[in-house]
Amino acid sequence: EDYVDVLMGTRSRIDLSDGNVLPFIGRPWAMNLWAPQTNNYAPNAAGKAWWFHPDDRELYGIRCTHQPSPWINDYGNFLINSEIGPMWEQYPDKASSFHSVSYRPYQYDVQLDAHCDGLGNCLTINLTGTEHGAILKITFPPYDKDATGWDQTRRVWLMVGDNSTDAIDVNADAGTITGWTQANNGGVPKSHEPAPGASAADDDADDDQCESTMTVKKSVGYSGNDVYRFQVNDTDPDGAAKVCLQQCCADERCKAWTIDLPSGGGDRFNCSGAFPCCWIKSVAEDNGARGSHVSGYKKGFGPQTLVTHFHHYFHLETTPKASKAGIKQKVSDHLFDSGILGYLEFAPEVSEVTVRIATSFISPDMAKVALARELPANKSFEQVAMDSKKRWNEVLSTIDVTLPSDDSGDDLEIDLSAKEGVHVSTKRSQASEYAEARKKTLYSSMYRASLFPRSLAEIDGDGHVVHYSAYDEQGRTFPGEIAADSGFWDAYRTVYQLGALIHPEQYAKMIQGWMNAYREQGWLPGWPSPGERGAMAATMQDCVVADAIVRDMVPGLDLNEAYKAIAKDAFTVQPPGAKKGREGLDEYLKYGYLAADGKASDQVAASLNFMLCDYSISLAAAKLGRDDDAKALAQRAANWRKLFDRTATGGSHGVPGFFRPKLMNGTFESSFDVYAWGGLNHEYTEAAPYQYRFYVPHDPEGLAEAYGGGDVMCKALEEMMTTAPTYHLGSWGLHHEQVEMVEFCFGQYEHNNQPVHHVLYMFKGAGCPAQGQKWLRYAQDNLYNERVGYSGDEDNGEMSSWFVLSSLGLYQLVPGSEFYEIGSPTWETATVKVGDDKVLKINAPGNSPDTPYVKSVSFNGTPLNALRVKFSDLRQGGELQFEMTGDADEAQRFYEARRG
Repeated sequence: EDYVDVLMGTRSRIDLSDGNVLPFIGRPWAMNLWAPQTNNYAPNAAGKAWWFHPDDRELYGIRCTHQPSPWINDYGNFLINSEIGPMWEQYPDKASSFHSVSYRPYQYDVQLDAHCDGLGNCLTINLTGTEHGAILKITFPPYDKDATGWDQTRRVWLMVGDNSTDAIDVNADAGTITGWTQANNGGVPKSHEPAPGASAADDDADDDQCESTMTVKKSVGYSGNDVYRFQVNDTDPDGAAKVCLQQCCADERCKAWTIDLPSGGGDRFNCSGAFPCCWIKSVAEDNGARGSHVSGYKKGFGPQTLVTHFHHYFHLETTPKASKAGIKQKVSDHLFDSGILGYLEFAPEVSEVTVRIATSFISPDMAKVALARELPANKSFEQVAMDSKKRWNEVLSTIDVTLPSDDSGDDLEIDLSAKEGVHVSTKRSQASEYAEARKKTLYSSMYRASLFPRSLAEIDGDGHVVHYSAYDEQGRTFPGEIAADSGFWDAYRTVYQLGALIHPEQYAKMIQGWMNAYREQGWLPGWPSPGERGAMAATMQDCVVADAIVRDMVPGLDLNEAYKAIAKDAFTVQPPGAKKGREGLDEYLKYGYLAADGKASDQVAASLNFMLCDYSISLAAAKLGRDDDAKALAQRAANWRKLFDRTATGGSHGVPGFFRPKLMNGTFESSFDVYAWGGLNHEYTEAAPYQYRFYVPHDPEGLAEAYGGGDVMCKALEEMMTTAPTYHLGSWGLHHEQVEMVEFCFGQYEHNNQPVHHVLYMFKGAGCPAQGQKWLRYAQDNLYNERVGYSGDEDNGEMSSWFVLSSLGLYQLVPGSEFYEIGSPTWETATVKVGDDKVLKINAPGNSPDTPYVKSVSFNGTPLNALRVKFSDLRQGGELQFEMTGDADEAQRFYEARRG
């Protein structure tokens, strides 16, 4: 973990990404992650997902987050912070300038500059995470009894983001802050039925006791959490109070109540339309007593109230207990425009407060269960931090690598052109610096590859693994694992391939989690966060599950049920308006592709993805003896030829051959621009025709034949790497991906986005692997380093997994294939733990930046003349031996001789 740069890839903006990741603190694949929230200057709703940047100078709090990508945004999020002195309720005064002492995967240490004494002693916060919670050690400056003008009250607070949906209880005697947030950006079950806890009796109150001006509607009950709608003249607060009292007078909890109406009228908080709200609290806020509680009504969406069963419950405890507690409503920090803040205050003499917090998506009691299990009162911050550090080291130490260094031997000249962009000659000391930099990139990437997909499973009081289902409209709890936050359009390419190799136990949990999602939704999810978001084209989750069937390494996985899940996507036409299944499948089955004049979008990109998934599913079908399905799907997968136009060019120059939009009548669209992003009418996903011209990873040899021969395809591939990074706006307009391709990448090779991530492994299928090996090494050195970070959105571990696999010289082109392709390893030696105490040793003696070409390779002494190795062999451990060279022609000659 000492090599991990938590900040790598965080220097991103909405218009330029070097990763679009956050500095997550926690444990691998944990339900909750934690990160400093430093940027509250969000210009619009979309910008609110960019809430951290390493150059920011103000800290608003430490955020409990589940954000997999700013484009998907967060859910279940809330803020924790500490302060000294008066409580500021509005942005930006709630913040403090800060100095982050350290970012480590398992611990965040920060100093708050606004809370220091005259001797330089400042409030500091240390945080370390567990699977379902975190512990914070908060240290205050020593109490200065002579500083009479300085309010030295110590305070810990928790803030949820919405008065209308979230809830908080505070209790000073117990030292607790409890409640929930319903924060989400989709992917949660919705229902227009009355909220749980509401009943017909609420609408039929005795008119003699409670006269009302409209129907009474109550929200979900929770420890005094109710709110009543009423209609009243804003200029008559006394009348409002009377109406409020009448409306809830049958409820014992209305003995203490307040009105959320501003004095003198003006803007007011609306719940479900045009009606002000009556807030019911167990004790009135203004007396500062213990046990305050406040909550809000569900958000209104038109004439009906939209109810979701989604809640993220939290239970926070402090040591010592508090001397005072309270709640502030409608607190604004710009990101949370109308938040609820619960706080605990401590006497000025208190020098240190320990905060323990755990959460649950199931219930408040389950949050308490998690707290007792993971953060018992007798366990110190230091002990929990050491446990977290140990867990990260277990995960990261699955790979150990070496490169030539300056520890011994003569000076060694190495070409660092791939690293620096210029040709230089270096001595061994510079080689050592290069080796250290490469290790930082490797372990930083392994850290990123060990965060998603996260597990949302919890452990109940009896030790059983259970989970809340974001797919179930009744909000029920089910047994077993559940996974979330994996965009399969990205992740299918590398995340699961790396996981199966180096983290087989976690890989098995995730596959079982996706199968539980299938059981609860009826379809496999495509972009779950926490439930189905329906983002991106095609059903690439099919590739992942098909691959799992062929690997057959997941204990307890029902292979026939898993096949049923992927076959449903392949053969069942999508219900109207659904976010599940394949859009336009009926047209795809009719024509063999999605027609440009049909009803589906992203026709070329989605067609090619359908075909790849069909091929992967055909491999699963063949394994299970479903020969008819296997044959039919393989035939469908070959229909890429219907979209390939051998004559299409980028103008008056270049090698012809591109995938083009085709009409229902079988003719290509007349207009075509290889540089138009999105195509001319939304036919390509997040790229141009140029980035999709080699999108047949399941048949590179067939594509070479379609080009007119391997030599022609090799020329086309090389042209992609070296041509100008031209882009035309097309139907997609301008997005950050075009900017990153020009700024960070080379040629038309848009490594900053996933559609090209297989391309460098297509050279071998065209018969010129040495050319691909050159660009593989170049990409590893230029597109993954401390200067660039990542060349674009890291995307839930996908880009990191690409680097880790490629640096080992391995890559799976086709999910469901039994083979991993051989690339160009970065390391001189790599020791890889592949599970069950088995070790894979990868040796490339003398390997360096100027030896990117593979002269020969063998596994356990057997030559791999086809430059590929069976995954099942890798899993058993053994020795993968490379002979590297700096001579491309030599490597090519050896390949052709051995292949022949």
